[in-house]
Amino acid sequence: MPTLTTETPEVAYLMERDWRLRHLIETVGDLRYEAPGSAFGHVAHAVIEQMLSIKAGRTIEGRLRGLCGGQITSEAILSLSLDEIRSCGVAARKAATLQELARTMPEPKLQALAELPDDEVRAALTAVRGVGKWTADMFLIFYLERPDVLPVEDGAVRQVFTWLYGAPLADGNVREVVCSLWRPYSSTAVRYLYRALNTGLVDLGPASDVLGG
Repeated sequence: MPTLTTETPEVAYLMERDWRLRHLIETVGDLRYEAPGSAFGHVAHAVIEQMLSIKAGRTIEGRLRGLCGGQITSEAILSLSLDEIRSCGVAARKAATLQELARTMPEPKLQALAELPDDEVRAALTAVRGVGKWTADMFLIFYLERPDVLPVEDGAVRQVFTWLYGAPLADGNVREVVCSLWRPYSSTAVRYLYRALNTGLVDLGPASDVLGG
C-alpha cells in the first residue's frame, strides 16, 4: 500500500514551505492509500460518489459492483439497463453518465489518457456527457497520480482550506499566495486536505486548537 510520510520528498518540500500545512501533515501522520485499480472503475467511483457522503457512495457502489458480478467494468455497465443501474440507488443522471462513459471510454481508452498532458485529459473526460471537471481532476490526482492538480471547485477542499487558513480558496488572491507554496506538488497537499476531512479533524474545532502551533 503506497504511503506518504514526512520523509517523502514532496511531503518534506510542502512542510518546509507551508507551516500550516506542516502542522496538518504532522497531525495526520503517515498517509496510506490504496493503489488505483481499473481506470474505468475509478472514474465510475467518482461519478457515483460526487455530491454524496463517503458512506452513501460506498453503499451504492457496493450494490452496483454486486450487480456487475464483482467488478464495475464498461462491459458490465453496458449489459445493464438504466433501471437496473438505478435500482442500486444511483441517480438517473448519474446512471445515464455511467452508460455514456461505458460506450465512449472503455478501459483501454481511459488508460491511454496517461500519455496526455493534464489539460487534454480533462478535455477528453469532460467530453463525455455528465462528466465534469471535478471527476476529471479526481482521475488526474488519484488514478494518474499527476503531481500538481488543484480542484478549486471541490466543496470538500474549500471547506478544509477555509478551516486551515481562515480564508476562502475561492478568493484568487488567497489562492495565489497560499497555493503557490504548494507547486509543483499541489496534489499531495490536496490528499492531506481530504484526509483531514475524512478523519474528522475539521469537526474537532478551530485548526489552531486541533493542530497546535
